[in-house]
Amino acid sequence: MAKVVRSQKKAGNLPKTDARHWLSRLFHNTYRNGDAITETKDLCARIARAGKRETFNLGTPNREAASRRAQEIYLSLLSKGWEETLAIYKPKAVKSANIATIGEYLAELQATVQFRQSTSRAYTQALRAIAAGVAGIGDQLAMDASGQPKKDRRKRIVYQSRRDHQGGGRDAWAAKVDALPLSILTGEAVQKWKLAYLAEHGSNPVKLQRAKHTVNSMIRSARSLFSERKDRLKHLRSNLMLPDPLPFQGVSLEEESSQKYVSKVDVRQLVAAAKRDLASDPAHREQFKVFCLGLLAGLRKREIDTLLWDQVKFDLGQIHIERTEFFEAKSKDSEAAVDCDEELLALLRGWAAQARGRFVIETKRKPRYHNAPASYYRADEHFKPLYVWLEAQGITDNKKLHTLRKELGSVLANEQGIFAAQQVLRHAHIQTTAKHYVDKRRAIRGGLGALLGDASPQMAAMAFPAPSRAKRPRRTATA
Repeated sequence: MAKVVRSQKKAGNLPKTDARHWLSRLFHNTYRNGDAITETKDLCARIARAGKRETFNLGTPNREAASRRAQEIYLSLLSKGWEETLAIYKPKAVKSANIATIGEYLAELQATVQFRQSTSRAYTQALRAIAAGVAGIGDQLAMDASGQPKKDRRKRIVYQSRRDHQGGGRDAWAAKVDALPLSILTGEAVQKWKLAYLAEHGSNPVKLQRAKHTVNSMIRSARSLFSERKDRLKHLRSNLMLPDPLPFQGVSLEEESSQKYVSKVDVRQLVAAAKRDLASDPAHREQFKVFCLGLLAGLRKREIDTLLWDQVKFDLGQIHIERTEFFEAKSKDSEAAVDCDEELLALLRGWAAQARGRFVIETKRKPRYHNAPASYYRADEHFKPLYVWLEAQGITDNKKLHTLRKELGSVLANEQGIFAAQQVLRHAHIQTTAKHYVDKRRAIRGGLGALLGDASPQMAAMAFPAPSRAKRPRRTATA
């Protein structure tokens, strides 16, 4: 008996591709027959792969033969995937199985995986947008009370835009997308959608690079919802049928051009202009606050919008970016202390002495909790005019406030190195900082100019005679 136990224990360490691995995992399944519970005559095995598990009847009561059958099924899973393997070894289950819809899968993730609100929203939007593109789902027809398409005064059919959150267009679009099965998101289908998306942007190199960046970001976000590495599938209910292979497997990302930030403004002139135009006018004081927090402290838009005076630690000379009732940080690494220049601290002390509320940026709009819609900012009345001013100063990027943060990162990387930039910008990985900023703390020269010696000024002054052009002989008419 002891020998058997030892051999089974040893078999448990064998790979699943070895028939002996399954010997200790065989069992007789049970089923209800009226009031009685009966065991199956044949042995069974539970086999798991790619976040899915199924029980297989191995068709024999012989343990050796059953273990070889389990091995055969597992090898089939490795080479053919779930769909084809089930069709061979469990055809009845295939007929009754229904692949989960996008809506069912998202609901299951919501119940079993803890996401940050903003992360969940971004991933869900990306998945729905790609699925809609694959299935060709655009804006929806607006229907009247009788179920007929609505028409405007000119008898034109009215469509509900998927961007219409108030009129129900977005809900109608999302409901149609959520009804799609996950099986439509094959690698081939997503690849075709990607190429069609890029083709819409024509041959303009700038627009095409932006499109590549957008499409890569969407694929990364949507693919993260199916990540086995991050245990997205670990707690899903066992009867939730997922396609095999999982969505987005085999989809390649587009090669992007360099994302190094190239400054287009002189920071010193920009600060001087802000002091002249914003700081000197009480009507623009909040805009000047936003400007300083973005450029001098490198805070993100949401961090500025929800910053509380309690987060400003004057005794430490720091601003603490941390979770509050109104804010959730982008990542764990984003929750950190930001060291402030003495000049910025002096400004903050002056503003704090005149503060009329909890927030550093004062506005009439009421705050919302951290799970508010992504587009809601309580300081929008200050952000928008500041964008106009920044554009007049030469900042034409789409995310003008974020450009101030990039300017700080550029200065830090250039003068103190990318590790200093990483600390201040609170990037999780140094690779992120290196991807966007150049680590150049001093001028880089080869030094070969020294070979010219003292003769270089004289050589620069030398007048090189222009090459003479010999006059061609005049052509004469011939008889």
